[in-house]
Amino acid sequence: MAMPQGALNPDGPADAVLPNIARIRNFWLGGANHGEADREMAGQIELCAPYIPYLVRAQRALVRRQVRCLVEQGVTQFLDLGSGLPDEGYVHHTAQALNPECRVAYVDVDSTIAGDSAELLSGSVGTRFVMADCRDVEGVLRHDDVRAVLDPAQPFAVLMTELLLHVPDSDGADEFVASWVDALPSGGYLAISHFGEDEQVLKGLRLFEHLRFGRFPEVSLRSLERVAEFFAGLDLVEPGVVPAPLWRPEPDEEDVRNPGEVRMFAGLGRKP
Repeated sequence: MAMPQGALNPDGPADAVLPNIARIRNFWLGGANHGEADREMAGQIELCAPYIPYLVRAQRALVRRQVRCLVEQGVTQFLDLGSGLPDEGYVHHTAQALNPECRVAYVDVDSTIAGDSAELLSGSVGTRFVMADCRDVEGVLRHDDVRAVLDPAQPFAVLMTELLLHVPDSDGADEFVASWVDALPSGGYLAISHFGEDEQVLKGLRLFEHLRFGRFPEVSLRSLERVAEFFAGLDLVEPGVVPAPLWRPEPDEEDVRNPGEVRMFAGLGRKP
């Protein structure tokens, strides 16, 4: 299911404590950085689309597999765009467990998670959380906190986990991705995960709004073939662009029936 950034139901009362999708994900992942409003909204989403918590867990497991693959390829620098909360078991935990020299910059435009993100990274070496608009490629790469942990002249990996849902084709999605590919040096990588076209997703969104639980921002669901187009000019890492559970699965991960039918697609590409 499409996961919008920031607070849900922005048309609600100005003084309301709005649930936040990053904190809802944190709740589904068993974290502690969420509040009552987030838990209530999580329950409402589950009522409309009960498979959502599984997809969130599957996506987190996918990111860990992608990061492990990248570290095995010698990557030590990571730029996570639209990161959400850098909570337990995420990019820096996974990368630094394999190589303590790995450095990670998390980038998100949502100011409501900045405080919690800073707290989560307190005491972490080689990590930063940066408030910035990831559409501003030069601005992100020149940011002091990004430069503190990442040298853009050396190979680094850009992670776009769920990010492209919020960049419609009419707003230049291809150009946005290409701008980051252009910024990568030779040997850099682009990792993408993206929710696909699925009638269940659309029904869940319609039911959510029909029950007056809130309003989801516009999202762009794309086919596997469309997601593959974002890797133009890159060498795809095996197994290519596939449903997320089939991207280098590991034996200890959560089982799912018919993994090839999961409408969440993933890929990893290397810049020649």
